[in-house]
Amino acid sequence: MSWYTTTDLDKFMTAAVAYLSSAASENIALLSAVADARDGKQGSGRGSLYGWWEPADGAAPRAAFLHDASRPLLIAGHAPEPAAALAAPLARAGRSPSGVDACTPAADAFADAWRQRTGTGARLHRTSHVHRLTGCVAAYEAPPGHARSATWADRDLLVSWLRSLGNEIGDLTAIPEASADDLLGYGGAAFWEAGDRPVATAMVAPAVAGAVQVSNLYAPPEHRGHGYAIAVLVAVCRAALVGRAREVVLVTDGVRPMRRVARLGFELLAERTALSFGPPTGPIPRVTGPLSRVTGPVPRLR
Repeated sequence: MSWYTTTDLDKFMTAAVAYLSSAASENIALLSAVADARDGKQGSGRGSLYGWWEPADGAAPRAAFLHDASRPLLIAGHAPEPAAALAAPLARAGRSPSGVDACTPAADAFADAWRQRTGTGARLHRTSHVHRLTGCVAAYEAPPGHARSATWADRDLLVSWLRSLGNEIGDLTAIPEASADDLLGYGGAAFWEAGDRPVATAMVAPAVAGAVQVSNLYAPPEHRGHGYAIAVLVAVCRAALVGRAREVVLVTDGVRPMRRVARLGFELLAERTALSFGPPTGPIPRVTGPLSRVTGPVPRLR
């Protein structure tokens, strides 16, 4: 059982793309980061290290990772053993990840191995739940209003809502202005409007390996309790399925679990944990719970 590493993105894709694409919904975080690197997005891909894990029998890869200085170490794969074994090759390569983002068992295993090797402490940054739409969106009675794509005229509102969302879920590392500009640049933000004003939003990432990720569902406190966030979720999911997406993935934060999505046809795939590394702070917090080209267009809403 071994990790193979490279700084050559094409070599990594040749070795690992079949594994990543075979479970695109579960691996969408790493697939999206790879797509950013291939597209040359600022801060992505430069100085990155990639890797894949092969079992002793020489079978196809069963885990993969990407590390660059602009984001936490991303690990694809549930099993804790490969994640723990990754600490050694990263240390030999002189890498110092700022944190790790992976399925909870893998994130926990890597952080524990990294602490034992380097003495680095870890703290919980956030948890999230990954859901997959199992078919078409279930029958749903929407509240009054309609969905539309956000435009540059909405930038100030989008920035304000992204900042409020970050404050609510405790994610203060994102830069709302940069996130809004990125979303508006490719048409990745949608609103639900009621009474001629936006009352909820959802973010849609570009398709990777046939999977579209929806995240950052948000309605301001004064607009909650009316089903607006679910309405915009349903709208963007249906738009994605009408487009080129084969799968729709929903990522919800662990602070505000959305139990209603199961009734829409979503199944829970995994819990992800993001840990930040720093000076030793005591025991690592354990988080338990239930568990070629890959890019494509983002579905548009009128």
